[in-house]
Amino acid sequence: MTNYRKIPVYLLFVTAVLFAAGAIARGGSITPENKVPKSVESKARHLMHVLKKQGFEVSRGYFKLYTVDDCDYTFDKIGSCYGNNPAAPYATFAVPPWPEEFIDPVFNNMWGPSQAGYNDIYRLDPREAIIILGQLPPPGAFFSEQTWIFTREGAYDKDSQRYKDIEKYMPEFLSIFFANVPDHPERIQVLSSLSNPNNNVVIERQSGAAFDQIRYFIITPDQVMDQEVRKAFSRVSVEDKDVFTEPIPSDMKVGLDQGADDFTHLMRYVKPDDGGAPGTRSDIWRKDLPLVVLRVRDKHSDREPQPYPPVQLEARTAQDELYLKPDLLNLVKAVSERWEQPCATADCSDRAGSFTMLQEFPTYMVGPLCLSIGQNCLLDTLDTAYQLFGPMPLDNGEIYAVAGTLGTETGNATYVGFGINQRSRLVGVANLFNDDLRGTANGYAGKASNTGKFYLYYFTRDCSGLEDLTDGHCFPLSEQIIPAGDQFIATIRDYIKPGTQRGPDSAHVLPSMVLKLQRP
Repeated sequence: MTNYRKIPVYLLFVTAVLFAAGAIARGGSITPENKVPKSVESKARHLMHVLKKQGFEVSRGYFKLYTVDDCDYTFDKIGSCYGNNPAAPYATFAVPPWPEEFIDPVFNNMWGPSQAGYNDIYRLDPREAIIILGQLPPPGAFFSEQTWIFTREGAYDKDSQRYKDIEKYMPEFLSIFFANVPDHPERIQVLSSLSNPNNNVVIERQSGAAFDQIRYFIITPDQVMDQEVRKAFSRVSVEDKDVFTEPIPSDMKVGLDQGADDFTHLMRYVKPDDGGAPGTRSDIWRKDLPLVVLRVRDKHSDREPQPYPPVQLEARTAQDELYLKPDLLNLVKAVSERWEQPCATADCSDRAGSFTMLQEFPTYMVGPLCLSIGQNCLLDTLDTAYQLFGPMPLDNGEIYAVAGTLGTETGNATYVGFGINQRSRLVGVANLFNDDLRGTANGYAGKASNTGKFYLYYFTRDCSGLEDLTDGHCFPLSEQIIPAGDQFIATIRDYIKPGTQRGPDSAHVLPSMVLKLQRP
């Protein structure tokens, strides 16, 4: 287990949360894990009463956190942590299964232990709705709730052009992007997004405010269930503008049998305005998780469900950054010259490489595109543009200078997260935000243009003695963060283009570059 106490505090690392013990009565009172405000609890009880009176079957689950430390649990089950965002824990729910729902004895829980009789991986009845009621967190950079398909019965397409492209250009990641479920060769890992997610911008645009508000969410494959739940909400004095539906599209294999698709749900809450230190309001929200989750289904009706059509993804826009490519190359060349390890080629390709834009060639990590060939989409979302580089070794004195555009300075991001991941477990272990990266390239203003739009940061085992060459912008990747013999992967995430409710169009984001150096 990584010793996170030794990671600098400005990285906003995640501390583990211990879950309270004790049984939870189905449909009963507030669970030990969730401290729900009385107003929310009263609304939830009233809603349950209304739904039961209408003849629906209702059960209740609970919310829990998924932290960096819970990666051990996930890795032991499935061999990956899916490149989790190291900057914040996720909130997920565990729900009781329906009596006839197939429960895999090993993979019924993925995101840390759950109370007995509750699962964080679930199947969906064709006439089911999952309902979330709760207090949203205090102001922060980002909040979202989203559902993903987790695994599917079938095989990935080895004959597809994308499989062949990943095999050619990213062979070290082929087994990550195309993977069966361990001990279940009949199922593949897909972890693909299903719809346009609900985030703080979407919520604010529809209801007038997001953070610190009580809001309501419906997840369902059945348009009739959405209508019925909304009617029930109206009867308990919930305004329709405060209700948000996440449709499960019709190309999912919904059902409760063993061959059906299974699903999972995560909430992301990142970079709270109060810093997230112990005792802050955001820290208390994460500990309390003041949320209620219900499962509701129309079990006894003989009506046909009314499915949603396949998802139509929202178009994304971006401020074009590609014109900055010559300036980025000049910056990288200037760094190599300062270190007296100059590039031998005009494009610096002998010493440097570019990040891969994961939503573009060759991976095209967008949920419906992944699902069409059985590719593992690694919990993708349209709320961000992803970049990746690596894996990079560290045990022979390597120093990596990473430079690129900073989305908050180019107009393409509300916030930026730079993630550091262990290759062996694909686990995010540390993070830098745009606040940490802003201005870090300004020392080269005389050598390259537009340095204020770039960041420049160094990564190596030991930063001591490199202060002058790195201008103090060096991150030590000790063996407590990246174990000896392991390698690290760098990721960059540009979240929510200002003025929109989605991440930037990655086709217009300039890939960052990595310059490999040696200690002088």
